[in-house]
Amino acid sequence: MQMKTTNLHWPTKREISIFLEFVELRTKIASFFPMMLGFFWTAYHYHEFNWGNAIIFFVAATIFDMCVTAINNTMDYHKALDESYRNDENVIGRENLNFKQMVKIVFILFALAFILSLVLVWRTDPMLLLLGGIMYVIGISYTFGPFPISRTPFGEVFASLTMGFGIFYTAVFMTRYPSLLSSQWSLDQVLVTFDWLETLKIFIMALPEVILMSTIMLANNTRDLDADVKNERYTIVYYIGRSNALLVYQIFSIIPWLFWIGFGISGVLPRWSLIMLLAAIPHYFIVRRYTQYVGERRAFPESTKAFTLFCAVYLVTLILAVIFQ
Repeated sequence: MQMKTTNLHWPTKREISIFLEFVELRTKIASFFPMMLGFFWTAYHYHEFNWGNAIIFFVAATIFDMCVTAINNTMDYHKALDESYRNDENVIGRENLNFKQMVKIVFILFALAFILSLVLVWRTDPMLLLLGGIMYVIGISYTFGPFPISRTPFGEVFASLTMGFGIFYTAVFMTRYPSLLSSQWSLDQVLVTFDWLETLKIFIMALPEVILMSTIMLANNTRDLDADVKNERYTIVYYIGRSNALLVYQIFSIIPWLFWIGFGISGVLPRWSLIMLLAAIPHYFIVRRYTQYVGERRAFPESTKAFTLFCAVYLVTLILAVIFQ
């Protein structure tokens, strides 16, 4: 990928492929599902939906997610102590990319996401600045700065809450901002309306994704434990060990299905949604394969399959509920 040149030209298939690896587009499913679930939960539960805001948010959130991943790959390359990782595993070193050019791409992605976010603030409410600002700070500090969150034991907590709940909540906010979180401004005061009870309900509905998101992060850090230690990244797996990380993974894989039973029995989701519990059977076998492969490279894809299966069931249920409500 000849990204060192400044001559303008149409990108080749190889350049596009490398760029998509640099921003790890294949992993954006982790932000796609909470967003879609938030959208369809809004349509099902509130019987309304703002298409314009939803589309802009979808584009902005995807670009920002790509930006965060690009920062992560850039900082991992810059701070790498293990030459094998730096030159053979990290996409920048492996493809001999221009580091400064990669930094420029990061700033371009950030600028695009920021501009679209300002458009959403204008279309919704200034409180989105606070909501989005928190997510921006967490997203950037996750991999950037003197003490990146991803290099600490708190990566799973911040990442799963931001992506599992933050994206879900913001997706609902795109339509429900007047009653969910809004403000009225005058010369001498600002009046903020915050529906904490509805926010709590949204958090409960998003909690299964939060928990499963943490299992993806846990699986990723379990896989990369040896490389992380060499590069002075001390994640939660470093402190609790692979065996305990496996135990936590297994427990956290069960909890979302318990929530699902509660959603169906309580009527939060249609009673027929309990039929979807049949999907817990293939989910069990996916988790079982993960436990067999734990510590190996082939284990991580199983964790993403488990996350995808549950979220797909959740999404299909909401889509059907919207159609037949």
